[in-house]
Amino acid sequence: MRVIASPLLKGIIASLWEFTDPEYIPVDTVFILTSTLTRLPCEVEACHAAGKRVFVDMDFVEGLSEGKAAIEFLRSIGVDGLISVKLSNFHYAKKIGMPFVLRVFALDSRAVEKAYNQVKSNGVDIVEILPGCASLKVGKMFKALGINVITGGLVTTGQEAKKLLQIVDAISTSARNLWTKEEF
Repeated sequence: MRVIASPLLKGIIASLWEFTDPEYIPVDTVFILTSTLTRLPCEVEACHAAGKRVFVDMDFVEGLSEGKAAIEFLRSIGVDGLISVKLSNFHYAKKIGMPFVLRVFALDSRAVEKAYNQVKSNGVDIVEILPGCASLKVGKMFKALGINVITGGLVTTGQEAKKLLQIVDAISTSARNLWTKEEF
């Protein structure tokens, strides 16, 4: 089986809590955060038709469980990458060469330490730190592992985005004002 190198995610990523016509999204990567099994194939197809790379948060697709069958389904509909908080999903995705973003929540120092150790010991190559403001404190620590670091959550202004992009590779945001660099 051919192993696909994980893409480097950079800049601003459009995070969609509600699907939006991708023709009007000015960035090249979209994170579909919620969907259903019946809507998702059409949403992925529309994003690809608009030239977008599509990652799906498999933890929030209604009707989809976790594990091998779920990942195989997402791959079969053309998803470019996966997002999840579950390491078990990461392991299977890695086995089949599917790009994977492991979401970690930096709630306190203990949670950060646990996440850091999981990322380091499992060979995770893309991590998303939530909430975004936590990356100001811990982003460099994850970057020192030589991995692709994304942040997201509660990033709403150009000033915040500019400061964060000095530390991390990308920001996933639903704040449409940040989808263009006009704000910062």
